[in-house]
Amino acid sequence: MTATSEISIDIFHLPSQVNIAELEEKIICKGNQRIHMSYPNVTAKNLRINQKSYLSQLTVEEIISIIDKAAKKWTNPEYELRTLAEKTLPIITGYDALQISLELRRFIRLFRKKDLRRFIQSEVGMFGNILDDFQPNHSGGFSKFYGPDLIFQIFSGNVPGIQIWNLLMAAFVKSATLGKLSFAEAIMPSLFVKSLAEVDAKFADAIAILPWQSGTELENKAIELADTIIVCGGQSAVKSIKEKSGPTKKVLSYGYKIGLALIGQEAISTDRYTTLIKAVAEDISIYDQQNCLAPQSIFIKKGGAVSPKEFANLLASELQNYQLRYPRAQLIEAKQTSINKMRQQADIESIRDSTTTAMVSQKNTDWTIVYRDKVDFMVSPLNRAINIFAINNLNDIGQTLVPYRPYLQSAGIAVAPNRLFEMSDVLGSLGVNRISALGEMNHVVPGWHHDGGFNLLDLVHVTDIEASAERYSEQFDPDIE
Repeated sequence: MTATSEISIDIFHLPSQVNIAELEEKIICKGNQRIHMSYPNVTAKNLRINQKSYLSQLTVEEIISIIDKAAKKWTNPEYELRTLAEKTLPIITGYDALQISLELRRFIRLFRKKDLRRFIQSEVGMFGNILDDFQPNHSGGFSKFYGPDLIFQIFSGNVPGIQIWNLLMAAFVKSATLGKLSFAEAIMPSLFVKSLAEVDAKFADAIAILPWQSGTELENKAIELADTIIVCGGQSAVKSIKEKSGPTKKVLSYGYKIGLALIGQEAISTDRYTTLIKAVAEDISIYDQQNCLAPQSIFIKKGGAVSPKEFANLLASELQNYQLRYPRAQLIEAKQTSINKMRQQADIESIRDSTTTAMVSQKNTDWTIVYRDKVDFMVSPLNRAINIFAINNLNDIGQTLVPYRPYLQSAGIAVAPNRLFEMSDVLGSLGVNRISALGEMNHVVPGWHHDGGFNLLDLVHVTDIEASAERYSEQFDPDIE
């Protein structure tokens, strides 16, 4: 009989001044592995004090340096917290262990000094100095950016580590964070803040993150305490928080989004289509499309070396190969039902229209492709389920996508250079805010504009010293007559 493997892990971080009298525990079991996740049932305190006394006094360059040192720890395969994450995340999330390890290695490198400097420069310019002190502006005066004293953040739990991005955005504008973690993925943000504490304990003391159930008194208190609220979640969660926060609180929300892909006939040449198919399979399979950047529908222009339907068949084989290397997470019954419903609808449609074809994994729902020889658009139940549409002209997608405009986010494109900006303009006018190469849809770069907005500018307020005030102040210099 195989012995049970027991792992204990704290899924929270509180300022060092907070006394934790009692911890609650959530246990996750998978096979012979059991993880005990501990967290306090207390409100984080002292965040405003720590923000005022320390975080607000740091320069942006000093903040970058702290984050860079923490990120570098994670580039060491032997780093204790990295090995702990790699052991526990597959059990908690259900994602393949090797895929998690590969994606975390890539993701954590977004937070190295050179990348953070590039990000800050693209967002606010002046190397971030405008967050440290008043800087000359174009009108002849001076300006400075101020972040909120305290941000309440509600983190998502669909993709490991993605919460770190919003957490660090608050740090760059020198705001303390009170964060509500999801039990679905509370590990990476907690461990990364522990790394920050190893580098600079006072910096980490401006962060409190822990999980709790929605609608509790703790959540109401967090809304009351915060100056700004950031919600990552569905429409109902966003609506609930906005109703509770009232008209005076700034509430930023990041909700459900849809990705798509466009493939021109020039990309399906005899020497390119095999590489392209591997890239598309990766975009579909990484974290099982749970990332809002992943494609749900693909448009393929007719006339390439292989037809759109042949492309779909080849993609089916590649998804099966990918499944063998990186198995999809096991699904609850409701998600299985959603995929089976997609398949059944395709089967019914194929009776009326022979150009609709469902290509599916056998005896399970590991992957699903529904091919249609017409222009349309459909959302996916996710979990490696994709819609493919053959199209005569990529420009024809315009009217098809209009109803989905509020939800469009990321597009992967494979077209010739003379078509890239034309198609990007079409997509941009429809609300798409990020365009990437195929194979890179799940991998953002420093400086990307989350949901089409600014990561830092949306958090700050600006104080301007007009030139008249500066000139006027000169009159009161005792050394000037």
